[in-house]
Amino acid sequence: MRTHPLLATLGALALACSLAACSDDPEPIIEATPAAGPTSDPPASPTPTATPTPDEPESAKAFIRQFERASTAMKASGATASYLAMTDECSSCQALAEQVTRIYEAGGSVVDGGSTVSSIVRRGGGRGEAVVDYTVTARPSKVLDSKGNIETKFPGGTSTYQVNLERRGGTWVVGRISRLAS
Repeated sequence: MRTHPLLATLGALALACSLAACSDDPEPIIEATPAAGPTSDPPASPTPTATPTPDEPESAKAFIRQFERASTAMKASGATASYLAMTDECSSCQALAEQVTRIYEAGGSVVDGGSTVSSIVRRGGGRGEAVVDYTVTARPSKVLDSKGNIETKFPGGTSTYQVNLERRGGTWVVGRISRLAS
């Protein structure tokens, strides 16, 4: 099988970022909570933060699930508009959408096995903002060339991401997303 280098590269990059959740900066967006251990001082009282409205945590969770569905639909169709409408200046989201566009413009396609979100934990944020960690299990996927030949295969697997969300016009948008663990 002759591999088209652009498709192979783009496919590998696109699906390695599986959920548009790669970042050039894989560091967590917020500091991880340190493990509890013996200390000589009693723990400090938590610092008060802005109290989110009761629907924000669930709305953020619902948005993450919708964002995952939009990512899968984008990869299956090559249509990026709905996915990109859910983001705002998210460089890794933009990069994934561009890679998907290039694959389809070259006559190729992505056969994405889909994914399942297994946990969503809100880590911070205040009114109108949320920092959320979520874990996704992706099923096997592949990139096909213009003749339907397999360019690249991906076995799937479980990854954890952290996303910064902001409220815009009554809905959430992705500002930044990073892979925390695979």
